Amino acid sequence: MACNGNTRPYESNTTIQEQDANSALTELDKGLRSQKLGDQCEAVVRFPRLFEKYPFPILINSAVLKLAEVFRAGSNFIRLCILRVTQQAEKHLDKVLNVDDFIRRIFSVMHSNDPIARAITLRTLGSIAPIIAERKNVHHSIVVSLDSHDAIEVDAAVYAAERFAARSKTFSASICDRIAEMIERVESPVDLKLKLIPILQHMHHDAATATKAREVCLLLLQSYPARNFIMLTLHSMSQLAAYALLDIPHQVSLLLNYLEKDPRQAVKKTVLRDLQMLAIKAPHLWTAENIEVLCRFVLDTPFVSLKEGVLYVLTSLSSSISMYLLPIASKDSLLVKVCKEYCYHEDLSLASKTVELLTHLTIHPLQKGQNNDELVNDTKGAIQTVILLSVIDSTPRAKSALKLSLMCAVKMCQNFPALSVDFVDTIASLLQSNSGMHQMLICDSLTAIGATNCTDLESILPLILDTLKGNTDQDDSIDNATRARICTLVFQMACGKILPTSIQETVITAAKQAGAWEAYRVVRQAMRYRQYHVAVTILASIMNKVASEHFHFWLSGLYDLCVGESQLLGDQDVSPQTSTTENVGEALTHYQRGISQLKAATTPSFRLHFQNEYSSLRCQLMQQHRQLCQTCGTFQTCPPPAIASALAMNNSSDISRCGPVISQLTKCQSAYTNLSQKLMDLYQSSFDADPASLSNIQLLHLSSELMKTAISTILQAGQTCETLSFDKATGFKEIPDQKCPVNQQFCNTLHAIADRLYQITNVSNGSVLTHKHMAFLCESAEFLIQTSLGYPRYFFQSLQMTEVKLAISPQPHNNMDPVSVQHDTHLALKVEGVIQHGNQPNLYRRAQAVTVNITSELHSHSHTTAAVMAASGLKNSDLPPVKLSKTLEPQNDYFISSFLLALPVPGLYSVTIEAYLVDENGFVWKTGPRNSLMVKCFDDILQQRQQNMRNVPWNSS
Repeated sequence: MACNGNTRPYESNTTIQEQDANSALTELDKGLRSQKLGDQCEAVVRFPRLFEKYPFPILINSAVLKLAEVFRAGSNFIRLCILRVTQQAEKHLDKVLNVDDFIRRIFSVMHSNDPIARAITLRTLGSIAPIIAERKNVHHSIVVSLDSHDAIEVDAAVYAAERFAARSKTFSASICDRIAEMIERVESPVDLKLKLIPILQHMHHDAATATKAREVCLLLLQSYPARNFIMLTLHSMSQLAAYALLDIPHQVSLLLNYLEKDPRQAVKKTVLRDLQMLAIKAPHLWTAENIEVLCRFVLDTPFVSLKEGVLYVLTSLSSSISMYLLPIASKDSLLVKVCKEYCYHEDLSLASKTVELLTHLTIHPLQKGQNNDELVNDTKGAIQTVILLSVIDSTPRAKSALKLSLMCAVKMCQNFPALSVDFVDTIASLLQSNSGMHQMLICDSLTAIGATNCTDLESILPLILDTLKGNTDQDDSIDNATRARICTLVFQMACGKILPTSIQETVITAAKQAGAWEAYRVVRQAMRYRQYHVAVTILASIMNKVASEHFHFWLSGLYDLCVGESQLLGDQDVSPQTSTTENVGEALTHYQRGISQLKAATTPSFRLHFQNEYSSLRCQLMQQHRQLCQTCGTFQTCPPPAIASALAMNNSSDISRCGPVISQLTKCQSAYTNLSQKLMDLYQSSFDADPASLSNIQLLHLSSELMKTAISTILQAGQTCETLSFDKATGFKEIPDQKCPVNQQFCNTLHAIADRLYQITNVSNGSVLTHKHMAFLCESAEFLIQTSLGYPRYFFQSLQMTEVKLAISPQPHNNMDPVSVQHDTHLALKVEGVIQHGNQPNLYRRAQAVTVNITSELHSHSHTTAAVMAASGLKNSDLPPVKLSKTLEPQNDYFISSFLLALPVPGLYSVTIEAYLVDENGFVWKTGPRNSLMVKCFDDILQQRQQNMRNVPWNSS
């Protein structure tokens, strides 16, 4: 059970993973030199994995040269294996340094008498076209092979021609007429003509070639009216228009003409697919007449599949900018007529697509500040009808229709909150009467609605509890995944408040019977929605049901964190007379224990950096709140001394009479400042976090900033009211709305503290620090302790994974030795790196650029250098660190740069190289990695003089 919640399990270290790049390449080279064909093939097929693990130019260049040599001297079978390697490693081809040697070894096989060898070579040349796109000899060989008498070689030449035409402007311009000639020739086989037509879609490098290719395609439409030719030619023309961004309106009109007039259904389906592609690519170039043609066609055609295809096109247009450019959403438009005609169609797939289109038309006026109540009611009725009809059927099309209609219901609830109650009642009524996938979809939709409108779920609480209670003893009627989802619904209904004991027991019983993994999923949701009492009980039952000690430490750490959080919220076993500071003291003990166990759960594959840092900062924040409460208490127990008034008169500030408290408050302010900076650093290092998790960190940062501002404002009470920093306190009222009920409750607490601060400082008379100020600070800290945030999703699960790997040169021969550089030269530092992604790259944000920062600092210097610096009056502080920075745009996730680093004086320098990611919005994320390098700068002349001094003979006289 991967209890750390990550999306991939712990990786087992294999032999090749434990090796470095050179060792792995050496082992594969031995396999290539083997006399056995099986060993050679095994070595070849392992190269793509080697490229992914070590994607740096030196290794890739050496590897492809070895493969090219084997390709030149090997058999056709080994050449075919190398062809597969080049096709899989296309994004690494631009890192090949010796392109000439690489292509020369492969191209030599083109002179073979074996047509199979030439065919494999042509396909290999086509697979590496990105790096040899303008090679004239390769262009000539492709053109010659197109006239070959061997069908296999001709097919390979067609493949290579298509690959080169997509990347070479020269080749595409020269081959266009040749392709047209071969298609028009009578002796050309029909299957060859069909393979040649797709090459025309790549003639998009300039307007003249694109126009010529389109004219050729228009002639083909007239000359070859067969179905396959028409479908392939129209699709090639659509791709050409989309790539070249020319003639898109003409292409849309041409496709609509074939849609209306061509009687063949297969042609119409191809046309609809191309229309959808153009609707996604260039919706701003569509006209109202085009949409009217589609609407008339969908009303006239008797085929359901064609109606559904048209609705796909209309849905793509309705979710794009065309809604703002065209008057297609009016009440009496033909598009609305189509929606009302088919939203209750007997085909559920067609009805669900119509409902999606109708939802887009309903939501669009709301974005302009308008509202159509009649259309809203029609949409609501259509969605509810499709949902009720879809749950009856168990076919795959019905499940897709149910999923789509539920998504439309969620969108309507997000934009029209008044409809949430009706949709929740309709969807929840289907929960007990369905099972399996339908139950999961229903629970997911209710959870999505509850994420924004949790109060609307309260009406179905009895139904949800009956579902849990009535099925806890019947394992066949509800599956374990559905149990976990229903428990999440119960947590959402609490809206951030502690659940009653009876409901807690019901949830705990259902979670335990769902199995260990599903129980852990319930724990995750309980920690996200502040139901720590539930999480503590469930964790106690599953802590020992794991397969490794790391998982055990992970669950034990979560257990202690939840115990600490339940102490802060008010544990049921704690007496009401227990003070908040005592509760915090006990909670901090569990916090520290939990953080220690999270560190013990760390492995090389899962470093748990965010989890440890987040828990530590959360613990420090609670500890600081407690310290502030204790500081406020000293104001009552330690009154100012008798001479305080005289000191205040001398300082012209009456607030200075409370000297000890002022110094303690100043320390608290400094501590909040440090915590705020640490939270901001954690925010900037969480590049892969989802937006809700980033919002969680931001709210913690804002709470720290607010308390710092409150202390600062009270300490400045000796100044006039006009100079008080009200803007810092009231600025927190601009916190964006939080959809999560727990976050919203925390936001309300921040608003209340800011308002109270404004009121206290506004009505304060004079510059006296009173008990009201201290009471306000103490109450604010207690409010923040009792209104804590839930744990973010990124604490348990990372859907996006982005990692930067750096390779620094030069490197010392021995890791313990520094790099040696002469004093009269600069250090030439070469930094290359690669960005590695997980299964879902660029899910939340994309790495647009990488910023590389170089810092050089004098670590120590020789005695001679110290004497020279002392004679000239220089100190170490007079030699500031040298800082260099450069922002690089990665190509295929690879970047490289060089730096010239000046070393002012001989000595030992510490060079730090750090990489930051820059997203598409220009925000810098401090993700690392951070590498260090020791450099020894020496002076040959000085060393020679010292050596000569040692060799001088000393005479006793």
